[in-house]
Amino acid sequence: MSEHASDNRPRKSLRESVCEIDRDILRLLLRRHNLLRRMHTAKGHLDPAEEKFLREAWEAAASRVSRDPRLSSRLFSLMQEVEFLPRPEDEPADKRPAFNLAPVAAPVKLDMRAPLACREARAWLYLAAASGKALRLEPCLMNDPLVDCVKMLNQLGASLTRENDGVSALPAAPLAAPDKVVHVGGSAWNFYLALGHYLGRPSRAKFVGDADLRLADFSVARHFVGQMGARLVQAVPKSDGLPVRLECSGVLPDSIRLPADAPVELAEGILLAAPFYSTPLRLNLADMPERETVYARSLALLEQAGARVRREGDVICVTPGLAALPERPRLPQEAELSLPLLGLALSLGGQVRLRGLWPETPAARAGWECLRRLGGDVRRNDGEACVDLEMAAPLAALPEDFALPGQFPADWLPLPLALLAQVALRSGSVSLPSSLLAVADGAWRADCESFCAALHLRLEDGALRRLSEEEDSAPQGRGWNAPTPVWALALALAACARGKRQVRLGNPGIITALYPAFWALYNALPAPKMEREPAPVAPAAPRRRRIITSALAEIPDLPDED
Repeated sequence: MSEHASDNRPRKSLRESVCEIDRDILRLLLRRHNLLRRMHTAKGHLDPAEEKFLREAWEAAASRVSRDPRLSSRLFSLMQEVEFLPRPEDEPADKRPAFNLAPVAAPVKLDMRAPLACREARAWLYLAAASGKALRLEPCLMNDPLVDCVKMLNQLGASLTRENDGVSALPAAPLAAPDKVVHVGGSAWNFYLALGHYLGRPSRAKFVGDADLRLADFSVARHFVGQMGARLVQAVPKSDGLPVRLECSGVLPDSIRLPADAPVELAEGILLAAPFYSTPLRLNLADMPERETVYARSLALLEQAGARVRREGDVICVTPGLAALPERPRLPQEAELSLPLLGLALSLGGQVRLRGLWPETPAARAGWECLRRLGGDVRRNDGEACVDLEMAAPLAALPEDFALPGQFPADWLPLPLALLAQVALRSGSVSLPSSLLAVADGAWRADCESFCAALHLRLEDGALRRLSEEEDSAPQGRGWNAPTPVWALALALAACARGKRQVRLGNPGIITALYPAFWALYNALPAPKMEREPAPVAPAAPRRRRIITSALAEIPDLPDED
């Protein structure tokens, strides 16, 4: 009877079995994380010898089942850095809600100072530190990459101080290249900036960074630095990220040619440091597909700083020396952050004015053109240094001839996807243009599908379709974890057309690290006030009155005590 009953029991499907195994893996990872916390030293870190032992044991075990380096190295690094919510086994998931995105559905009225370019700010601070000259940046976007850069440059010998929303570089000795462990934070641009500084000098150093850079791929830089008489070695075997050790001879060739797969940040780091090299440098960017971005950002900045630099076709020639830095350089807008703010006018209707110069880069021009093609009335006033976008009503239909501009950056594609998702939420469905469809069907397929699911949409047959309540399987109360800040900004933008359904973000801090004031602005829509009110002046204390007389004080006789 028992055998017959067991035969009639419904068997789990393969899909359910895999999901159960995944939950077991998560429980084991949580247990491993708790044990690692108990192994931490008093400083809150795992002893390097202990980590080396664990890594070698993992690699030995992984080599018995697979030869894939992602299993032997990258997965171990990810397990070491992954973070868990506090005691999730004691609290059900519905008691830990994510960040609810619920802006007021009313025409926006936003007039504020735009978020200013963070890379240009760090470039100016490096030029000031490397030359030892004074400089003041105010205002600037005081986010994590900028703060990490200030700490990194001070570690190398600079004299930078932060005051309110500005940074000052005090006159000091020119930046050296000390033999030490340099912490670059979580920005790859900071690493390439420090790398370019060290490459032109006989030096050696070790670079460490946050978890994101430990999982990054710096193999292109490792293969390239040999052209500049240097060697870059990963401190962790079979790893392409930080930490790395650098040894430089300081002997530079007359000409350097960057490979086609070299990141823009590597070229910018070398160019910014080239005026402080001992010999002239010719940097050939003919093989780089994004060389126009390098010309627009770094070349223009060096010319403004008084560097002796000239362009000969795709070759940039830099002669050592720096004339005179401007005392207060003016920073342009950060287009990556300004575009979502301008997109609020498309999402809610109304008007957005951002005060600040619009950057003259190919990506910024493509983003501007994308908003215009979607129907936004975009105006630029260089005289008043501001940008306006006005929309009579929220975006409800996609223009028939809409197509993404040719130079629109791939990293920014979540932003137009969010605006198209709004059309689908309002009208029921929308067909994706071929440029976006190619991305949605390519490497970002998983991110696009999870993004659409968080908005109660489905990506199928080249279109976005709004799901009915019966079709919607997205769990309420759980937020979507955005893989990058741009994806998180896109979700916040698309939530303006959410209707009565909930849209939640599980990791809002990913935006705060890049733009600390964003959530205060977003939660105060449709008419946020971003300017700080002046502190009230304390009332002056009343003046003390002193009365001077000519009378002499006499001490009375005290009675004798019995």
